[in-house]
Amino acid sequence: MNGGGTAEDSAVNRSGRVDAVDCARGSAIAGMVVYHLTWDLADFRLVPPDLPFTPGMRLLSHIVASVFLALVGVSLALAHRDEFDARAFWRRLAIVCLAAAAVTIVSVVIAPGEGIFFGILHCIAAASLFAAPLVTLPAWASLAAGFAAIAAPFVFRSSLFDPPWLLWLGLGEALPNTLDWYPVLPWAGVVFLGLGLARTGGAMAWLTSPGRWRAKSRAPRALSIAGRHSLPIYLLHQPVLFALFYALTSWGPLAPKPDMSRFLVSCQHACVADGRAAPGCATGCQCVADAVERSGDADRLATISPERRAELKRLADACMGR
Repeated sequence: MNGGGTAEDSAVNRSGRVDAVDCARGSAIAGMVVYHLTWDLADFRLVPPDLPFTPGMRLLSHIVASVFLALVGVSLALAHRDEFDARAFWRRLAIVCLAAAAVTIVSVVIAPGEGIFFGILHCIAAASLFAAPLVTLPAWASLAAGFAAIAAPFVFRSSLFDPPWLLWLGLGEALPNTLDWYPVLPWAGVVFLGLGLARTGGAMAWLTSPGRWRAKSRAPRALSIAGRHSLPIYLLHQPVLFALFYALTSWGPLAPKPDMSRFLVSCQHACVADGRAAPGCATGCQCVADAVERSGDADRLATISPERRAELKRLADACMGR
């Protein structure tokens, strides 16, 4: 760090954070939230149910996963650039494994037939384990392993790998019924490529240089902060989104309006039969329907108290000009 740097720059240097990596990871987090948002919107019937399966959304999911996994490799290269730090490696791996186990447990509870047994976190854990021996080898070894891992499932597949205990390898012909699926092959290859690319040429020198890019404007800083806390955001964003949409569609502005069509037909028929003009009956009955809907009692008229029923009758009489 040169003498003209700010205190903030010194703090960044001491922390060992690389803003470019954090910002890229934060951008992937933002893309992931957008993709999962389409699932929530579809689940709550606010958009067409096939939106998450459209080519654009599927492409987004693959881009996001690729960025996450490549950055796992880059982070491995940064964390062990001087020598392999076994203690730090196993600590990080344990955290990822615990998070993956939590995802599996929760998914089995909320979606028993679509539990997540090898999603993105499981893949990160396995790929990190396989990448550990490559950390101290030349960059070309990681790149070669990456290209081989990506090519493997396109070159060789067999039903011999279809049993559940082998399916996670990604060489089987069967596909599991799951909410999240990232088998080791080909996806671990993206981690290996990230590791190799970070260790080639001047990449490491650029990433760790005192003069490297800093996230100083508002948007990059926000993305960098998100990137530094990607795991808790990953674990918590779906429960938060689900709770938000549940509230909005149950009691908020997105809540479905009660069907008052049968009431309107019955009301207008009775009103006309009572000798009133049809236009006036239509206006009056709509007024009554609106009043009942605003009261929140439209779906429970049969169970409201006598006092509440009397209050609604007074509203109806006012609408009908009685």
